Amino acid sequence: MPRLYWVVGELSGEQYAAPLAQRLSAKVPSLEQRGLAGPLLQAAGVTPFQSWEKYSVVGFWEVVRHLPRFIRLLQDIWKDIQAWKPDRVILVDYPGLNLRLARRLGRAGIPFTYFISPQLWAWNPGRVRALQTPLGEVLCILPFEPEFYAQYGVKATYIGHPLVSLMKEVEPYRHSRPYIAILPGSRIAEVRQTLPVYVAAAQHFAEYDFLIAGVSHIPAELYERYRGPYPVVYGQSRSLLRGAVAALVTSGTATLEAALALCPSVIGYKGSYLSYWLAKQLVRVRFIGLPNLILNERVFPELIQGDLTPQQVRAALEEVLAHREAIVERLKALSQRLGEKDAIEVAALHLAHQLSATYTPT
Repeated sequence: MPRLYWVVGELSGEQYAAPLAQRLSAKVPSLEQRGLAGPLLQAAGVTPFQSWEKYSVVGFWEVVRHLPRFIRLLQDIWKDIQAWKPDRVILVDYPGLNLRLARRLGRAGIPFTYFISPQLWAWNPGRVRALQTPLGEVLCILPFEPEFYAQYGVKATYIGHPLVSLMKEVEPYRHSRPYIAILPGSRIAEVRQTLPVYVAAAQHFAEYDFLIAGVSHIPAELYERYRGPYPVVYGQSRSLLRGAVAALVTSGTATLEAALALCPSVIGYKGSYLSYWLAKQLVRVRFIGLPNLILNERVFPELIQGDLTPQQVRAALEEVLAHREAIVERLKALSQRLGEKDAIEVAALHLAHQLSATYTPT
């Protein structure tokens, strides 16, 4: 039976990996799947070697602080791969670990596919060398990425963005009054840094309700500490965006979810000052929000680090609300740029073909 090994390190990547794993099981019924997998992949039929949940951190300094744990994790995954002998390994984002793993896979002669590739074009492009092997390939979800990888001789294909089809299926959240969504992030550190700021700013907009998007793997006590007078709605962040007048969104995949939901938003991010300083030395792009990057213009205001204050969030949200219709028109242009492909289906067909080409019965 063909074997596929997944390495997923956080919720944003697993949200795309899980439906892909399900479709692969349908297309290749004999397929065995295993790996570093959280609850969504496990529900999709992937046997967990370990779960990623305790390894999900954000920021350069935070990674350095936990470096011994990540080194041990890399060693343990490598031992598991060697023992299980997969026909192909699927790497999903998580570059700190997966780029190192890609080097080992290439040297060991194990084919791999990088699905949801890291944003190497944004910082330290030299790290792309880890993918320069005939056994590796990248399935790109942003339209400008194949051109970047081509410069380095890496095989890369644009498959469309998974969110395009996933967001089409989302129904608006129903609420009795017009509301603004707050998405404070999917990591504990993000919620701790951003939610108090968003809540403080929200109290200047009495004409709107504010609803906070909660995720189940973050302790409820953390939301209770910072939520103020606003309710937390769990597991419905995309639905909240679809029904919202506007949103306050922490930088990450949620910014693109907001764009595809045609929800004008303010993007915020605050991390440790050391991580921010390191990022400033390395980052080579004008924006951090995916909608702004894709359109190469400031569609959503961005408030980073020291700029993320209640006063500046309030001013940015007032700007977004005042120009809401014009922003929605730009978001429609973004949707056209991404195209209409069902990226998960394209990836599933591609990987099913790759497995049939590389699997050798023993």
